[in-house]
Amino acid sequence: MDERGIIIADRDADFRRQVAEYFRKAGYEVETTDSTVHVLCSILQKKTPVLLLGSDFDQKVSSSDLIHLLKKCNRHLNVIMVSDDLPLTQARQVRKAGIFYQAMKPVENGDTEELGLAVECAFKTYRANRQQERMEAAMRRRAHRRESVAKQPASVSRRFSWLIALAVLIFGTSFLALSAAESVQRGGNLGIWLFLGFCALLVVAQFFPVFRIKLPHRIMAQQAAKEQAASSDKKSS
Repeated sequence: MDERGIIIADRDADFRRQVAEYFRKAGYEVETTDSTVHVLCSILQKKTPVLLLGSDFDQKVSSSDLIHLLKKCNRHLNVIMVSDDLPLTQARQVRKAGIFYQAMKPVENGDTEELGLAVECAFKTYRANRQQERMEAAMRRRAHRRESVAKQPASVSRRFSWLIALAVLIFGTSFLALSAAESVQRGGNLGIWLFLGFCALLVVAQFFPVFRIKLPHRIMAQQAAKEQAASSDKKSS
């Protein structure tokens, strides 16, 4: 994107030459045309920030429709409408379409001060809008990172609690199984009772969230479908 680019779109060749010379001397990159297709391609490809558009540029497409289309190609485009005498109805239409400024067409060669000030203001507005857009994007990225960091501790703690619970279950089951085996070898049954008690504890522990085993979504969905089918059969009968 050319940060100092201007497109001058007007059917008057003398006006294009006069204004282009003025802005080139002021340090701008100037492109002139009398073709609507050329304007559309330039705005779409180069994303030129400022357009000086003649009020009667295209006889087949209204100025308001053309401006609306150009703003679709580049929403940051600042359109300065240049005219000798713009009717009130057309002025309302182009303002509604989103022009940046409406300027009078220079009468003499040196009468370009108004256009110069309008273009300078248009570039300031363009840079401010781009800066605001970058700041908002950076704020969204920071907010997204903060949300990601905030979610990590909770997920990590849940994983660790699940692993600890699983390790306790495995260790306890293995220990009591060995105790039961040794008790059987010695002729006692205390280990067996301990093992059976621990198994009962596992069943009771299913009522606690840490140890609760969740069924897969597919099994739960199948059960829900069966229940729904059974209820529908009852209603039909």
